Amino acid sequence: MRIRKAFDGVVFELTVTRGLLIDNVIELTRLIVPDRKQGTGTAIMRMLCEFADRHAVEIRLTPASKGDYASTTSRRRLILFYKRFGFVAENVRPSDLGAAPAMIRKRGGDCLPA
Repeated sequence: MRIRKAFDGVVFELTVTRGLLIDNVIELTRLIVPDRKQGTGTAIMRMLCEFADRHAVEIRLTPASKGDYASTTSRRRLILFYKRFGFVAENVRPSDLGAAPAMIRKRGGDCLPA
């Protein structure tokens, strides 16, 4: 994926799962943009969503909390940011109540901000 090469200084990690028993999923495990409010995060998410749509895969992620990583904003802000791209809160099982809220963007989501 060319996203990593296009944005110098951004920490970007993901895992792609493909298989017959497991849905095709991209797990965004880390995205750290050092210089916020420059449009970099929006550009990366747009490219990732376009890639996911072309390949008919879901994207899953867990928004970080402030202080989890350097340059992390509040979880509330991140949730609002990801919702702009069509992410929704994943259903939580009662046994997962202590876990951080995961978000998912279903295949073919069409909410891409300009």
